[in-house]
Amino acid sequence: MRMMRSSSVLLLLVLLDAAASSAAAGEVIKATAAAPRCNPTLLTPCAGPALFGGPVPPACCAQLRAQAGCLCAYARSPNYGGYVRSPNARRLLAVCRIPIPRCAPRP
Repeated sequence: MRMMRSSSVLLLLVLLDAAASSAAAGEVIKATAAAPRCNPTLLTPCAGPALFGGPVPPACCAQLRAQAGCLCAYARSPNYGGYVRSPNARRLLAVCRIPIPRCAPRP
């Protein structure tokens, strides 16, 4: 029970951080102006599996597919890059059958 409670608190903190970093999200959205669908807060269905592993819900795969063109911008973001480059993120992409993007270096 204690582990579940601390995991829930951690997940809540991550989600609050994502919501609180709207300025950084705005930078990501501006950086991907050609893809206005980029909104990292819509990836919250992926938060649990990305942080703790476990089953990947269909809503996560749907959002990853919708934002596949945004992943390189997220990977360059100081707020989201660690999550995007993590082994669990690679697992999410594999489970959702989304190719791992090849991101060009930042100009």
